[in-house]
Amino acid sequence: MPAQEQETLNVKLVHFTKQTSPDDRIQVAFAVTDEQGREEIVTGEIPYASELLRVAQEQGWVSARR
Repeated sequence: MPAQEQETLNVKLVHFTKQTSPDDRIQVAFAVTDEQGREEIVTGEIPYASELLRVAQEQGWVSARR
């Protein structure tokens, strides 16, 4: 099975709001820089802070420590 070639990105977490109640969604923003040096801000929201790690692992942004 050939290895899938993947674009290399430099990603920094630049904004993360505090969750003051379970009803508050957490706002996140990342600065993403591609191989050509172009930077883009990507925003989103998640229901719980603990979901950020799970989402990052599912997307392949971080690997699980074993």
